[in-house]
Amino acid sequence: MKPSDSLQDFAYEEIKKRIQNGEYAPGTKLNTQEISDSLGISRSPVLAAINRLIALGLVEATPRKGTTVAQLSDTQIRNIIEARQMMELFCVKLCIRNIEYHPSIIKEMETVVQEFETALEAGYPAAAELETKFHTLYISLCGNPQIMKLYESNWSIGTMFYMYSATNLPLDQLKTSFHQHKEILNTLKAKDEAALQKIIEEHMSIVYETLEWYSQAAKH
Repeated sequence: MKPSDSLQDFAYEEIKKRIQNGEYAPGTKLNTQEISDSLGISRSPVLAAINRLIALGLVEATPRKGTTVAQLSDTQIRNIIEARQMMELFCVKLCIRNIEYHPSIIKEMETVVQEFETALEAGYPAAAELETKFHTLYISLCGNPQIMKLYESNWSIGTMFYMYSATNLPLDQLKTSFHQHKEILNTLKAKDEAALQKIIEEHMSIVYETLEWYSQAAKH
């Protein structure tokens, strides 16, 4: 990998994270010079990163207006959520099959579950980081790099926190969702395929409820 590639990836992840946690709210104009200064890098990798975010649909480019953070529609968000649910459910059998071969991943997931205990007090950025880490570790257990790539490019977890920050949804309303991670992990370790599918569906139902909240808030 060329140094320029790693800087582009760094800029891409950082800008995406700022959109996710609400620092760059929908409609915010992205000033490439300000972003490059804040990241301590040149404008070239920032421009390349923004082009990737345009392709992902998180940023919009308008002639004579520049680039702004996109206002995702209900349909766009629902499509992302459905794709996420499809991948997480598809991976149930694969993850259970591979669990014995990846004890380090399980250990990392256990650490994340413990850290969720203080996630509510830490705010959006910390909660989003933990949520992303837990589910990414889960998907990595499937052992299929193509699925992993699709999951990450789908902005599967980021969409949820985009909705939270865009509507100022209090994180304490998500206690049930956070506590479900422990149940997901325990069910995975027990290798109970039916129970794991059920808890993932219950976990996703909270995401769909958040979409309804987002839809109502967008109308006001």
